[in-house]
Amino acid sequence: MSWLLGALMSLHVGGHAPMDALVSEMYVARALEAEGLHVARFGLWALRRHARREDPVERLLRQPKDWTWLVFAPLRPQDLSARDAELLARLAHGLHGVQFLYWSVAESSVTFTAYSVRTTVVRGVPILLPSSPRPEGTLSLPVGPLLPDLTRWASVSEARLTAALIEGAYVERVAGAERGAFTNVDVLALDGGTPVVVEVKRRVRSEAHAGDALTMTVTQAGTLAHLAAAGAEVHVAVLISPTGSARHPDEAIRRGRWQAGAPLIRPGWGEMHVDLWGAAEPVPLATLRRAREVARASAPVQATPPTPPPASDRRAQRSSGTPAGPFVEKGSPARGFLPARLPEPRRLTSFSFEYAFLRPWTPAPIRLGGRLYPTPAAAFLAARTLNAEVRDALTGALTPGPALQLARHAPVRPDWTMRRDGDPVLREEVATAVVRAAFRAERGEQLVATLPFLLADLEVWGPALDGLQGAAYLHLLHARRGELAAQQATGTAGCCGLCTWARPGPWPGFARCEHQDGEAGTLACVGKKVCRGPGGAALVALTTRGGSGFRSKQTTHRP
Repeated sequence: MSWLLGALMSLHVGGHAPMDALVSEMYVARALEAEGLHVARFGLWALRRHARREDPVERLLRQPKDWTWLVFAPLRPQDLSARDAELLARLAHGLHGVQFLYWSVAESSVTFTAYSVRTTVVRGVPILLPSSPRPEGTLSLPVGPLLPDLTRWASVSEARLTAALIEGAYVERVAGAERGAFTNVDVLALDGGTPVVVEVKRRVRSEAHAGDALTMTVTQAGTLAHLAAAGAEVHVAVLISPTGSARHPDEAIRRGRWQAGAPLIRPGWGEMHVDLWGAAEPVPLATLRRAREVARASAPVQATPPTPPPASDRRAQRSSGTPAGPFVEKGSPARGFLPARLPEPRRLTSFSFEYAFLRPWTPAPIRLGGRLYPTPAAAFLAARTLNAEVRDALTGALTPGPALQLARHAPVRPDWTMRRDGDPVLREEVATAVVRAAFRAERGEQLVATLPFLLADLEVWGPALDGLQGAAYLHLLHARRGELAAQQATGTAGCCGLCTWARPGPWPGFARCEHQDGEAGTLACVGKKVCRGPGGAALVALTTRGGSGFRSKQTTHRP
């Protein structure tokens, strides 16, 4: 088991936060078990998909069917315990698009088998009806010996750590989900015949800010709302830890205190806010229920309806992907509406129609090793092997099916993912070179023209194309677009990249605008072309035509 954990941890590049969260989640789960509730032995994830075309009618029609629910377990659905099967059936009966993923470990890979889950009601009780199994994919693992240090998470079993890492790896690497569009259900339990969901959060705060509202993403809030609509009892438990206790998750629990967050969520711009109400020490269900009732009773009575939010806020609420209903508070009369902020960046979620040129399978001749390959993907797959016959055959592979079939049976060159010094660089070097060769001249101009969209079509075809698919491919596209945008901005007068207010941005191809009048000045200058970046920064594409507030760097410094 330790080797498997080491291999999975070597795949994980997101830091310690997801695994640290397991410590506080297990604390809450044990508290519920001590109270007599059955805590689920399977993992439940929500995946929020994007419309292929950003059309208002399509967004309206797809609710709430744009959510996929993934159930993970190291056993088949028919082998679930009676209580797990009952819990899953009660939830699945009120949800759309539930997929059961059975995972098993064999040698240096994890294999996934999928079952579609439907339910029927027998004498008032939902019963699971899984479909026939179908192969869902394989996750390749690096070879050992990989022996991780698990002392940081000593309170979490190896089995739970393994399951959490496998679930996260599937969502990111096999399903190819965009970060921010998926979330897991922290604690899922069964109280009699009622499913109970507890969203567990940990926040490091000073005493002065311990009671500040909690921020949730659209996906997290939407997940809780759908579960509430499906008949689950939803609670929020928040561990408030003092500053300096974040080094060790168990220390944070010892020094922190628990608070209950009433799930009355008011919409902001692209995110949700939860007000914290009352202590929850310890964290059994009765305490969470009592805190929620106190929160409801504390809401002031309002004689007249609240002032409706601005039109821009209403549009953001409709397009946020969060369902309306009794779980979602339309406005908080106690605290008012949040002020309007910079718009969230727009995302290009489908490389189709006029954006099909962004796909690695779109024809773009690449010359490699004396051979001319029809697509960037074919060239990448050819570099993956030293077999001359396979390379020759790939010169005529125009579509994914034949090319991947050739690559699947071709021997992989020994230095493809690991060099002698241990650095996995060759695959990344080839992917970078292929993207640079594919996007130049006219096609490079087309790539720059996609600004200010963030590229977010995470297509995944199979393990052979790792490095040129999913998040890795999008990273390469963004880097290449940023390089070309900087070159274009240098030769274009009057664009934001040459403005005196422009500073280096956190995303390639974007500048951070530091207008003297702040966000208002940026909005007055370029209007809707600005978007909100990390930390609330005002970001503008380098190639954006400067508006009324534009100040050239050249003229600014003239005497």
